[in-house]
Amino acid sequence: MRRNARVLVIIAIIVALCGTVLGIQEIKVREFHRGGDTPLGLSLGLDLQGGSHLVYRALLTDSETGEELDVSENQMQSLSKTIERRINSSGLGEPIIQILGNNRLLVQLPGIRDPGRAKTLIGETARLEFKHRYLDTDPIKLESFQPEDIVSITAEDVNSDGKIISQLSTEELSSPNANIVSFPALVVDFTEKGAEEFRQTAVTLAMSWVLAMDSAQKGNLLPPDRLGMTIKGSEELRFQVAGDDIARLDGETLIAPLGTSTKFLIALPASEDQPATVINADQAREKLGLNPSISFDIKKGYIDEDIGLTGDDLENAYPSQHQGSGAPIVSIEFDDRGTKLFGELTTEIYSKQQKTGFRDQIAIVLDGQELIAPVVNSPITAGTAIIQGGDFTLERVKDLSLLLESGRLPIPIELIQERDVDAILGADSLRKSVVAGAIGLLLVLLFMTLYYRIPGLVASLALVIYALIVLTVFKILPVTLTLSGVAAAILSIGMAVDANILIFERMKDELRAGRTMLSAINIGFNRAWPAIRDGNVSTLITCAILYWFSDQLGATIVQGFAATLAIGVLISMFSAIVVSRTLMRVLALTALSRRVRLFVPSGGKDIADRQSQS
Repeated sequence: MRRNARVLVIIAIIVALCGTVLGIQEIKVREFHRGGDTPLGLSLGLDLQGGSHLVYRALLTDSETGEELDVSENQMQSLSKTIERRINSSGLGEPIIQILGNNRLLVQLPGIRDPGRAKTLIGETARLEFKHRYLDTDPIKLESFQPEDIVSITAEDVNSDGKIISQLSTEELSSPNANIVSFPALVVDFTEKGAEEFRQTAVTLAMSWVLAMDSAQKGNLLPPDRLGMTIKGSEELRFQVAGDDIARLDGETLIAPLGTSTKFLIALPASEDQPATVINADQAREKLGLNPSISFDIKKGYIDEDIGLTGDDLENAYPSQHQGSGAPIVSIEFDDRGTKLFGELTTEIYSKQQKTGFRDQIAIVLDGQELIAPVVNSPITAGTAIIQGGDFTLERVKDLSLLLESGRLPIPIELIQERDVDAILGADSLRKSVVAGAIGLLLVLLFMTLYYRIPGLVASLALVIYALIVLTVFKILPVTLTLSGVAAAILSIGMAVDANILIFERMKDELRAGRTMLSAINIGFNRAWPAIRDGNVSTLITCAILYWFSDQLGATIVQGFAATLAIGVLISMFSAIVVSRTLMRVLALTALSRRVRLFVPSGGKDIADRQSQS
């Protein structure tokens, strides 16, 4: 009895845990995330809830000739498995991935209406690189600007509205709204060709300035590109300006145009040679002279140097937490070659920082797009490092780890088709299917109870417990339920019912042979077990074969059916052998066991009469 009591307690704990897990719609514990807005928080497949449909084309070209090459079957299989691993690990659900023809790959993402995150994880080319990012000191002369591209250069006092102070009328100067706060500036009038060239240069500088400001907010001091100007007049002047020092006077800015789109206003900066000296407009006019000329050069804010460190040298990357602050971080590990290169680079950067005070960065670039550019706080020679950032979230850390760990795709791909897919069943059909399934289950439970009486009631209770455990396992793993998965789950329910029927029929045979209720239950279970074991094991072997072949052939639908059926079979064995057996044993020790007809509807009276006579 004590053993039965302990088993009952364990079963009660399992039921309570399952009810709790299913009762919580969405579970979030650190990096563990399960559930969502689906029924019971279960993962539903594309055919049940719709999602995104992506088609990629594999591109393999000859590096010398640029000619497109044929993609092998092994390369497509490797590509398929890499993408599947990335998406599965990201928590986006179980993808449906199929190879179409010789070089196309179908990726379906259940429940993902905006596949932007998935497309980022998949990638469209194939290169992960670590670059040394450092401040540039050598200006590059802009050969596109010629002396004939400059019409005139003047120095003026300009107000914040972009108006030259000396050209304001008396009425404008005396107006209460007049803005007479001025600053010195160069007004450069270009030809149409020169204006277009400078316009593009100004846009590039402005973008660089925005990136630098964004980087500064994240704690990275990334200098912007700067435009160098050499003005030859009565004296040679050398200035540098950044993107915030140039106003494009073409009517597209808040500053009013000067009457023509070929004129640009350049705020007079401090002299490059004497940074503490800021000249005013009068001083500038004196230095410009009568016929000044100007030339331009670009000093890049930073340069990304290729050091030969790639994704091939990265051994592992995974999300974790900082031991001190608990903040989300990315931990990375290099192989022997990567450890050597990374150690040399970080040592060089740290040594330079100690001398100059400027912190070089390590830019991590995937497919030409920067993922992150962390700074180096100390030499890292052991081959392990962490990446941390003030804007890091658990999702950001997880995605970044996946991108780093994957390194690169086996072959480059390009997205050629993208669309949303509606659920095959539809919301209404899905609701009706659930209702029909519930009615069918209730009818089975009702039949078992009416035909087998108390054993049938025990079997019904065991099936309810079975359903709770199955749904909980599906949610925790998680298992993505598709139409085929639902069919597998229903099939496993039938096998659980069949197991209980075998047990009860063997138990009735033992009661007819004159056994006591407890003895009949024990022997009945023992006699039924070989048949239950053999049937379930053969089913599990079939599931394993289906899973393996579908994995080799890329048939994810069949693979999901096999996995779902295997889980259902294992839990059905537990419900029949442990749950049903324990409940029947407990009932056999109660006064109900004397009422044989409650256990054996057909022939129960005769069995009871024989037991009373004996």
